[in-house]
Amino acid sequence: RLVAAGRVRLNGRVASAGDRLQAGDVVTLDGVRVDWAPLNGASGAVGGERVRFSYLKMWKRRGVVCTTDRRVRGNILDELGEVEGVGERLFPIGRLDKDSSGLILLTSDGGLTNTLLRAGERKRKEYIVTTHVPATDADIARLAAGVVITTLAQSDGRAKPLTARTRPCVVERDASPAQPARLRFVLEEGRNRQIRRMCAACGLDVIKLHRVGFAGITLANCGRPGAWAFLTDAELDVIMPGGAAAASGQQQQQQEQQQQQEQEATPPEDVPTPRGAAGGAAGGSPGGF
Repeated sequence: RLVAAGRVRLNGRVASAGDRLQAGDVVTLDGVRVDWAPLNGASGAVGGERVRFSYLKMWKRRGVVCTTDRRVRGNILDELGEVEGVGERLFPIGRLDKDSSGLILLTSDGGLTNTLLRAGERKRKEYIVTTHVPATDADIARLAAGVVITTLAQSDGRAKPLTARTRPCVVERDASPAQPARLRFVLEEGRNRQIRRMCAACGLDVIKLHRVGFAGITLANCGRPGAWAFLTDAELDVIMPGGAAAASGQQQQQQEQQQQQEQEATPPEDVPTPRGAAGGAAGGSPGGF
């Protein structure tokens, strides 16, 4: 009945009766995300088989849209490209505005997404923000204490305006002679376009917004816009219950696939390699950049 009424969406589109779910699919009911994996057997299992999830981070370029809809020009999946050793669908954890850049996490693990985005978790998010003019000391104090802004919030499956004061946060200068109008924000909430609206309440226009940290993860190993990397064991320990041990199956699978590809690419000893041909496997590890 819920599906027939159009209240259920699968990966952003209206679901149809008979749709099959795969690891990483996002299901919502009246706009609220549903953790469907436990309804399909043991948590983290699909069809009775253990799911091996993938965990990546990426330096999102300005102009890239955090959507998995391939019909949207500049969507994040096209920007990411094919990820060797990962066959399941990836999707971003949260979002960055199209005009913002910096750290975004991607995974096929819907359970982790729910954990990190749950309001009560209050995960720290760090940004470097450049405004059109330098903020005054009074502006910084006001921003840190909290300002009243109006944002859109989901309620009963609908987006409704919410006018409320922002929570106290860290706001401090991160200026230099070349960047006199730069600030550092550390937030524990994530309202729609929050920093831009906070600055606007103080008469400041944001001209550049760059996220450098989320839930204890940084842009380490992502050295340029568009670069990505698999999360390390230490990073997995930070963001998920069970940490690296919970993701070991995924990493083992990737290693096995890479070894198989190397074996297939290496000619047998009794077959001469053509002159000028490169021996061995092409490429490096799945996360190499």
